Amino acid sequence: MITPQLPDPLPHFYDCGCPDIYFCPASDEVECPRHSGFSVCCGNLPGHIPVRPHTPPT
Repeated sequence: MITPQLPDPLPHFYDCGCPDIYFCPASDEVECPRHSGFSVCCGNLPGHIPVRPHTPPT
């Protein structure tokens, strides 16, 4: 299985500072689940690629 890769460079996006922003290959955009305001998801949540490394809270 091939691990999806972020595009280089990333599309221009507003960095809200949230740790869980992701790149959506279906929309070709960086989105934030907290701030984007989108109401229709592409339905491919496993295909979303985290933009930042995320460390679970300890």
